Amino acid sequence: RTLSILEEAEIKEEKELYAQQEYDTQLAFLTTAYVEHLDGYHLFFQMFENDKEGIDLSMVNEDTQNAYEEYKINFSTICKEICEIGLKEHDKRINEINTFDNAVNEGKGSSQNLGRIIVNEILQKKTNILANVKQLLKKLVGDVDTATLEDITQKAQQLSEEFNDIVTDAWTRLMSIEVDLHEQIEDINEVFRINISDMVDSFLTIARGYFSQLRNCEAEYNDTINGLILYYLSGFGNDTKIPRHLLNLCEDKDMLNYNLNNSHEKHLQVIDAREDIMLTRLKTWLEEYIEQIRKYESERNSQQILEISHFADSQQQELLQLLQQLNPNVNDSEIILALDT
Repeated sequence: RTLSILEEAEIKEEKELYAQQEYDTQLAFLTTAYVEHLDGYHLFFQMFENDKEGIDLSMVNEDTQNAYEEYKINFSTICKEICEIGLKEHDKRINEINTFDNAVNEGKGSSQNLGRIIVNEILQKKTNILANVKQLLKKLVGDVDTATLEDITQKAQQLSEEFNDIVTDAWTRLMSIEVDLHEQIEDINEVFRINISDMVDSFLTIARGYFSQLRNCEAEYNDTINGLILYYLSGFGNDTKIPRHLLNLCEDKDMLNYNLNNSHEKHLQVIDAREDIMLTRLKTWLEEYIEQIRKYESERNSQQILEISHFADSQQQELLQLLQQLNPNVNDSEIILALDT
């Protein structure tokens, strides 16, 4: 029997853990769409958390209890509609982001392919020129007469100028590709900014409309409760006393209005706060995301320009170091070392 109780407790604990994990997963998903706690009765019950008078007023009699239940259903139905629209709008934003990413990556891929062709081309030409320079270096081994030295120097100068022209042309072409890509991505960024901003603005406009419906729903409930309780109080004559537990709640019309107004204001504050949370978070996300892609592209462009310049400089430097071996004051061992590189 003890073992059975332990097994039942373990099963219960596992179910509770699984349920909590399911809840946390769903909450995280709804939070990314800015509609957390709008898929059920959470916001409704939140209005009454610190509203004892409001709860007591809803429990005055069967009519007020029915009005409360009807209010709960109507209010939560609107919340669920906000949630459903929020999830659909979230999907639209994700699709727009995916379209944006694909367009940017396509542009980058095309530019990288063009750049790779140019780089391979310059590396191939460099290999041929370096081979020619090394052939000239071989002629410097041993005693070299002045005429031969002048001929080698002239040919080396021609190779140097030829390679510099090749590197300069490659640098220009690579920079042109990068400029075109940068302008293309900036155009894509601007189109994305307009599209995603329109989506967010459209959703926020719709959301404001639904939150207005929630406030109207609250106002209607407040009026309904007021009418029901006044009608209930009218049934007490001079010889009939109002129940003691209602004296501080709705002893007379003024007391009733005071408590109803307080309850109404508390409910509106909860609704307004939830609306502000949605609007603020979504607007903040939009601003930060647009700034993020702008900053990323600016940094990518700057880094790419540096890499292109570094590549061109490194190619010229490599040839320059080899050409320095043509100096007649360099000894044979240094020449041989250069030939082995």
